[in-house]
Amino acid sequence: MHATYQQSDQLVQYLQESNLWYYHRDMDAATSPAVAIAVTQTLDLIARQLSGEGARLPGERSLAESIGVSRTTVRAALQKLEEDGVIEGQPQRGWYVRRHGSVSDRSSELESFTEVARARGFTPSSDVLSATERRATIDESEQLELPPAAPVIELDRLRRVDDIPICIDRTIMSGTACAGILDADLATASLYEQLQVRCGVFVTRSASTLQARAASAREAELLDLRAGDPVLEISTKSLAGSTVVLVSDVVYRGDSYRFQAELVRTQPF
Repeated sequence: MHATYQQSDQLVQYLQESNLWYYHRDMDAATSPAVAIAVTQTLDLIARQLSGEGARLPGERSLAESIGVSRTTVRAALQKLEEDGVIEGQPQRGWYVRRHGSVSDRSSELESFTEVARARGFTPSSDVLSATERRATIDESEQLELPPAAPVIELDRLRRVDDIPICIDRTIMSGTACAGILDADLATASLYEQLQVRCGVFVTRSASTLQARAASAREAELLDLRAGDPVLEISTKSLAGSTVVLVSDVVYRGDSYRFQAELVRTQPF
């Protein structure tokens, strides 16, 4: 069963002992942006320090009464924490602390796995399963827009967040454009960063395809799942300007990845 907060006075006691207890009951986000920031920070600390993974937060009314602000302010803070990947809302069930190590991705921003994890306060790392230079297959030559049998670098990694396995990343790079990348510490460094520093390759854009499927036996073993459990596979082509420099297939645990997209309609019916 999920853990829950035991008493509302536990929240009040924690808040009174923190440095964030400086807003007034009659103030809310509409009249004081500082209040909204304080409440968001407070709820963030509550979610991280007073509950475990999967813990259910109290209802909005209970939080508002305990903290001493309006439900509008609390709701805005909860929505901000959801955007930041700290908590998640479940229809008809309430708010829950997200599973530790889950990754949230905004579709409009090109960020590496390392950047995304660090931006959310996690420690990313990788187990390098293999790193080799070889000749490209026909499909790889077409994807990377290379001559047949051109040299490529294949990098297979198990990506972790706070030591929790999150995804399996198989990347194929141009052996010419990315020469020297195998000398980098690919267990802790960002691949995008190392490509820029060591190879002068600045990845500027990417195109991805997502699909849900069942985990294979190997994927299940690496990701601490059962064979057949749901995973999300993301196939990506990354470019430096107009030049394709790498293609990757990343398989995420189904409970460790959230994709956010904003869609805009330009043509009326």
